[in-house]
Amino acid sequence: MKLLAGLGLTLLLLPAVTFAVSSWKIVPASSHITFTATQNGAPVTGEFQSFMGEIQGEPTDLKDSHVKIAVDINSVKTSDGDVASTLKTTDWFDSTDFSQAVFTADKFTQTGKNTYTATGTLTMRGETRPVILSFVLNDYSDKSFDVTGKTTLKRTAFGVGQGDWSKTDAIKDDVLVEFTLKASKA
Repeated sequence: MKLLAGLGLTLLLLPAVTFAVSSWKIVPASSHITFTATQNGAPVTGEFQSFMGEIQGEPTDLKDSHVKIAVDINSVKTSDGDVASTLKTTDWFDSTDFSQAVFTADKFTQTGKNTYTATGTLTMRGETRPVILSFVLNDYSDKSFDVTGKTTLKRTAFGVGQGDWSKTDAIKDDVLVEFTLKASKA
C-alpha cells in the first residue's frame, strides 16, 4: 500500500519536474556576421567583428529554445575604411547613440532535415521590427553546434540611411545578412 501511495505521489509530481535546457556560448573565432548591400548596382560587403549572445535550447526541444544576440555596431568593417567610418555616422547606424543591434527569438521551426527558421525581432537604431532568419544546422553534438543562415532586411525600416540616403535608388533598401555561428556547451 505504501508503495502504491508513493508511486501515486511521484506521478502527481512529475508534471512539476522540468528539464534544464542547454546553454551555449559563442566561439568568436569561428563565428561571423556579414552583410551585403547594393550601391549603384554593385555589392558592398561588410562584417560585424564583435557580437555576443545567450543561446539556450536543443534541436530536439525547439519550444523551449531562445536566443539573444547583441552586435557591437562599432565593430563594423568593410574593405573600404571610409565606408566603415561613414556607416557609423548619424545618417547610417549612428553608433554613438545606438551602439548595439539586438536580435531575440523564441520561436523556432524545423523546415527540413537540418533546416530551420527563427522568428523574432531585431532592434537597431531604436527601431524594433519582426525578423525571420533561415538557417542550416551543419553540425551538432552534445558539446557543440555549427549553423549558417541568412535573412534580408529593409534598411529603411530601421532608419539606416537618413536624409538623402533614405532614398533607395542609389543604395537599395534590401540588405542581405548572413551568419556562421559556432557554439560550445556553456
